[in-house]
Amino acid sequence: MSGEKRIRQGLRVLSGIRHKVLPVFFPRHCPFCGRILPHSMILCRDCQSRMPLIHGPTCYMCGKPLNDSRQELCYDCRIFPKSFDKGLSLFLYNSMTRSSITAFKYHNQRYLSDFFISAIWRRHNRELIRWHPDAVIPIPIHKNKRKKRGYNQTELIAVRLARLLGIPCCADLLLRRIDTLPQKQFSPQARLNNLNRAFCLNPAYLDEEGRIRGGGPETVLLVDDIYTTGATMESCTRLLKSAGISRVYVCSLCIGVSRDEIV
Repeated sequence: MSGEKRIRQGLRVLSGIRHKVLPVFFPRHCPFCGRILPHSMILCRDCQSRMPLIHGPTCYMCGKPLNDSRQELCYDCRIFPKSFDKGLSLFLYNSMTRSSITAFKYHNQRYLSDFFISAIWRRHNRELIRWHPDAVIPIPIHKNKRKKRGYNQTELIAVRLARLLGIPCCADLLLRRIDTLPQKQFSPQARLNNLNRAFCLNPAYLDEEGRIRGGGPETVLLVDDIYTTGATMESCTRLLKSAGISRVYVCSLCIGVSRDEIV
């Protein structure tokens, strides 16, 4: 048997172990209800049917769902105008999606990236392609958090999106230099103030004037897991545009409701 045939046979054996043996000892559970799943499934059919997909009308700027189709912008985008060009999101952030994001983000359930990417691409591929981004950029996490978790969950999504779009993922263009306090305890303006110095651009990408060197992207897709007031996206967008990037579009897995609906 040739070396090439032995390699192919070995790969088939490993694939069989992955799909038949591993599920017996390490069964996959639905991240929402805890039900044991076949290895080919990421969440159960019942939970798939109940996922809170974003439907129109939505905020023209960030993509938050709105009740009134006559309203163009949500509360946060009216009171705190955004610098990015447009945004979209996949799911409403509620108790159901919170559990999946927690599992994906904190409990090493990296396989959930398969589900999120499949859902994003199926629902928003036309819009993402129409934006014509030159690169995908994930919101970075601080090195301490990355060391603790072993990965940046947003980068997992960004890399896969870039591959589908056929463009590079610039995972190190943005850096997080300060491990900020949790954002949920701050007001919208305080959130932005809290983040003003948290991010920076990687000097390796910049010229002497602090602008991205020639040949860099003009249009980028900025990716995060959760969008609430938009302070994180806004802070990073300002940095990117200050370095010469013309257009910044934003994409998140989950988004909160407009405060018009709660106040």
